[in-house]
Amino acid sequence: MDLNEKTSALDSPKSVTIIQTSTIHLGIDLGTNTSVLAAAVEGQPHPLPQDLITTVVGFPKPGILPGIIPSDAEHLFGEEAINYRLHMDLKWPLREGFIEDKETCRIFTRHLRHLVDPDFAYEIAGVVGSPANASEEKLKRVRSVMGSFLDRLLIVPEPFLAAMGLRDDEAFLRKGMQSDPTKHSLIVDIGAGTTDLCLVRGYFPTSEDLISINKAGDCVDDLINRNIQKRFPDVKLTQVTVRKIKEQHSFVSGYPRDASVKVYVDGRPRMLDFSDIIRDACDQLVPVVVEGIKELLAHCDSDSCANVMKNIIITGGGSQIHGLCDRVEKLLREDDYDCARTIVPADHKRLVARGALRIAQNVRDDQWQVPM
Repeated sequence: MDLNEKTSALDSPKSVTIIQTSTIHLGIDLGTNTSVLAAAVEGQPHPLPQDLITTVVGFPKPGILPGIIPSDAEHLFGEEAINYRLHMDLKWPLREGFIEDKETCRIFTRHLRHLVDPDFAYEIAGVVGSPANASEEKLKRVRSVMGSFLDRLLIVPEPFLAAMGLRDDEAFLRKGMQSDPTKHSLIVDIGAGTTDLCLVRGYFPTSEDLISINKAGDCVDDLINRNIQKRFPDVKLTQVTVRKIKEQHSFVSGYPRDASVKVYVDGRPRMLDFSDIIRDACDQLVPVVVEGIKELLAHCDSDSCANVMKNIIITGGGSQIHGLCDRVEKLLREDDYDCARTIVPADHKRLVARGALRIAQNVRDDQWQVPM
């Protein structure tokens, strides 16, 4: 499929063929840590019982007694699985933004299908986000797994979808931005598995406009966990607990926060200060973001560079690290990027899915792919 054809479909709504009313249009952010759904039928929001789902599947541990797991289910999903983690083996089907465990991911996406259309009454046409510059082999895995979920499929780089979702974002509009984010912006999407950057200039991005780096939230979690074990060898924390500690206490140098955490050591409660450990781990993301921004700005011509630099959008879960956005802007300005301005969206969690839904509603019939 020609990417320019996609762009023409987005830019020329009158030429779009509207799919029949039996179709649910769906935007999907299939994330390493959290997956997000946005759905519509005939242009109207389609209600979902849950639109944010932690991307994890729980399998009952061998020998579990009847009645321990709700309804003695074979699988639990998302936060319900995490709540029963003492009785379940948890599996995260994605790693570094891509599907690692295909069978677990199929089970998870069948659950998503049930959330969207439990009676299988609709055809589902979905746009799925992927990390920037994904290889054909990794995209093939997405198409293969999505066959159990979607009837029609289109895969689009996540940071471009974030730009589409920004058109309705309150924080973007509140700052009085004059430029449409799909015309002049630089998107930095710090997820769990990857940090993706995209230069957006009014057309579908080329490979030169995209950067994907395998250093993101999961790397921060791993570094925090390793250094806690090194400094406090008697403390044993699960992956879930480490992630929650990071989400509650994260910050970068120059923007300190208290990170005193209550943990149990040999069965006794203790308050431990993890501030230095969390700060040092979060600081690892700063040069990744700054250097990625500089690399993409170097691709801008002089006429567009100033506009792009004023619209540096930092989104994804990593955007919530206290001080990260301000520190990135400060470092850019200190290095003579004098008009650099960074913005954090009001609803970073739903940005990609919202942008994906926008595109799904404007795709021509001949542009959809049939999942494998």
